Amino acid sequence: MKIGQKIRRRREELRLSQADLGRQVGVSQATIDKIEAGHTARSRYLPLIAVKLGLPLEEIDPGLAALSAQGGLTGPVIPGIELVGDRDFPIYASAEGGSGQIIVSTDAVDFMPRPAPLAHVKGAYGLYITGESMVPEFEPGDIAMVNPHLPLVSDVSCIFYGEKEGSTRATVKRLMRQTPDQWHVKQWNPPDGMKPQFTLARSEWQTCHRTVGKYSRH
Repeated sequence: MKIGQKIRRRREELRLSQADLGRQVGVSQATIDKIEAGHTARSRYLPLIAVKLGLPLEEIDPGLAALSAQGGLTGPVIPGIELVGDRDFPIYASAEGGSGQIIVSTDAVDFMPRPAPLAHVKGAYGLYITGESMVPEFEPGDIAMVNPHLPLVSDVSCIFYGEKEGSTRATVKRLMRQTPDQWHVKQWNPPDGMKPQFTLARSEWQTCHRTVGKYSRH
């Protein structure tokens, strides 16, 4: 069975439409349709699609899984960055939770060798990016690398966290400045109805973690 057929079968088993799966992955319905129809070979979204469908990547495409394990899908974006040590660097999944917001998994969905800058950083983690509000800096399917212990400074991209309706919600934005009550942030590709620059109430978004780069499947 071809890759697209496996994805379509599992999606239909879960009673998801192409649009439903696209929203979870952070891409359009047309992108899912092209993958299922076989028009897009070895899409960079396949690992995240596998996560959303609850399928091992090797079941969808053994060759792609082997390439991923060797680092062949994730070229370094920061010059000189390398993957080192054991595969104990946790990666968390995300799903659309509203305009510019995502819902983060409570448990890691994957592990990879640690990026060199985070080799000895306890609590460092990666987060699959969903949505397009920070394109081109972060695109859907990229993995944001996060050091939760770095001091917050102006003009860096951060992950902001808040609890709502029993789930952990997050949003990825560029921190411009902070006041006792608000985060002043910026996004590069605002969702419809939103402005490039706006504020987040610190009473709702209590936690801010600084990113140090990303891994991209381009």
